[in-house]
Amino acid sequence: MNLDYIYKNFLFIALPFTLLSGAFLADLSITIISLIFIKSYLLNKDYEFFNNKIFNYFLFVYFILILSVFFISPAPLIKQGTSIFFFRFFFFMFALHFFLMEKKNYHQFSKLFFIIFCLLFFDSIIQFFNGKNILGFERLAPHRISSFFGDELIMGGFIVKIFPIILIFLSSLIITEKKRSNFFLLLIISSLILIILSGERTSLGMFLLQIVFIILFSKNFLIKKVIFYAFLFIIFLFSTLNFIHSSDLNKIKTIKAISDTKNIFTRFEHGFKNYLSIENKNLTIIKSHSGHYKTAFKIFNDNKLFGGGIKSFRYLCSSEKYSVSSSFRTEGAPAEYNYVKSTNSCANHPHNTLLLFMSDLGVPGLVIYLTFMLFIIINFLQVLFSNSIKKVSNNNYENYVYITGGLLSITAPILPNGNFFNNYMLIIFFILLSYYITSHKKLLEND
Repeated sequence: MNLDYIYKNFLFIALPFTLLSGAFLADLSITIISLIFIKSYLLNKDYEFFNNKIFNYFLFVYFILILSVFFISPAPLIKQGTSIFFFRFFFFMFALHFFLMEKKNYHQFSKLFFIIFCLLFFDSIIQFFNGKNILGFERLAPHRISSFFGDELIMGGFIVKIFPIILIFLSSLIITEKKRSNFFLLLIISSLILIILSGERTSLGMFLLQIVFIILFSKNFLIKKVIFYAFLFIIFLFSTLNFIHSSDLNKIKTIKAISDTKNIFTRFEHGFKNYLSIENKNLTIIKSHSGHYKTAFKIFNDNKLFGGGIKSFRYLCSSEKYSVSSSFRTEGAPAEYNYVKSTNSCANHPHNTLLLFMSDLGVPGLVIYLTFMLFIIINFLQVLFSNSIKKVSNNNYENYVYITGGLLSITAPILPNGNFFNNYMLIIFFILLSYYITSHKKLLEND
């Protein structure tokens, strides 16, 4: 299929940079790409594309969403644009997949994310030391850096999601193994620094999941060694900061940044101490979101057939029927965080992808989620245990490991998640899914 006129419009080239400006321009780009893609197929009368398992799966997803929007959800139609026009993400994903199947495009598109990563790193360092980034955006919180994202505290999550794409880019560079090793080391340390500066504890958890996945399944000894050295550096840095007392730091204005760094680490330490807790012999997981989880499960339990409706959580959570409340005292926190905090059951979403699908879409949502996860896991196991696929010294295999680990880390039910049906999150998710389909196909074809 000839999509040259899409490429000439630079829609794909512009897309990674539009992500820095928010959802509007990125959404506009993928909408135009998807429409051109549909038009191209219809004009060529190439209907075979519409007859495959992946397309049929997404057709089922779209049917359930439309059913939920028009017949079940209490949310007004004006707020349901993402779901009504959800089909654009499917066609965008396939358009990007065909684009990435060309080796040159695969490398160049990945390179754009590497450039964005470098911009974010230098801009975040400037914002950390100066209080403002190069565009004049100020810090919104004392221990949170947002860089180009301004009032959206999503920089850490963005880094986690593009991390496997940058690994793919570095793997494709024609350089010596020593230089590649240095690049990997710099990438991992820089990613950790950005995630820590962002103050996003969930993003750090997702990043660690990706690292563990790479350690377990990569056949590249080089990257495993690099990961080891990177974490030695972070442990050394954290240990050093713990030996320095905050009052000593405050006396030395020239190293105030070190004090800020220690406070950021303290925020993460506080967060992970409260991830799992045992009180009165009861295990509590993620106390700050436990009310959301319980409410989401109540909604699912009461509406198993089709759930409460897409984007219904915010409308149903305050109902006496579903609301829960409790309180807890945060432990191991800095003075400003050490308070009794109410666990409110209400929010825009339940902060867990699995529970979001269950509460919004009922059993069909559970089937959609589990089918996707099983598809990723079964495909990976088939590759892992296949004797016909070369794994050692095979970039295609390594790329497949990176992107699989990335997808699993952002959809895993063991960590809190953002709203899956948010436009911005969906765009990045379907970019990763395009990379996944492409990497899997390249691996099988040994391209």
